[in-house]
Amino acid sequence: MIGFFDSGFGGLQTMKDFQERYPQYNYMFLADSKNCPFGAKDGETIKQLTFDGIQRLFDHGAKIVILACNTAAAYAVRSRQTQYPEKKVLSITIPGVEKILTEEHNERKIGILATQATILSNIYTDLFHKFGGKNNPDFQFIMAPKLVELVESGETNEEEIEFIVQEHINKFHNIDTLILGCTHFPILIEHIKKFFTGDIIDPSKEAAIQFGNYLERHLEIKDQLTSGGQTTYYTTGSPEIFSTIGSRIAEKQITAQLIE
Repeated sequence: MIGFFDSGFGGLQTMKDFQERYPQYNYMFLADSKNCPFGAKDGETIKQLTFDGIQRLFDHGAKIVILACNTAAAYAVRSRQTQYPEKKVLSITIPGVEKILTEEHNERKIGILATQATILSNIYTDLFHKFGGKNNPDFQFIMAPKLVELVESGETNEEEIEFIVQEHINKFHNIDTLILGCTHFPILIEHIKKFFTGDIIDPSKEAAIQFGNYLERHLEIKDQLTSGGQTTYYTTGSPEIFSTIGSRIAEKQITAQLIE
């Protein structure tokens, strides 16, 4: 079983990207809705909440865990292998940064929409240099907590959504590439495209693309994954609220269970 962890609803879109490419596997999703959002919390709190979530997924049968939350990944990715030396925990942030380093995006002006905590962690700049980026990247960071709130609240008023999306996009100056640095934001992709016509990098989609090759390199993980195309949903918050809003995001009926 493949486990996905997020603070809220954003990771549902991430898991959907994986399911479209690898429908044969069983999946498990855990949203720490009780503690959402993570973006305004301090690093140690985020790391502890993330490790708690990862452990719950392993305890419930996950053989590999995807951190479908850039903020969680920013504070846990550096120490995940120390915390779980015998288990595999992957970050979606890394594939997003690797996409930046491809030839077509090199030397571009790149805007990054993300939470406050993700930006303050410097994870994008650190990974850019770690994976071979030269000089200082031309990044523009915009904190976007209101976009997270739109998704978490289940807002459906199109005018309200587009007003807030445009407000954030207009804060960038002459960028030609936009990174969706929070898994909540791809849920708003059609609204974002109305106000930004450049290239958009969705780290979740990049992670899904790379996952197949990862499994071929790690057959010890692939061989443990169960098949059947079943998905189990857990939340630390209200199962009823998660099921209602989550079904709209997932574009299918889902039923979440409370996890203690």
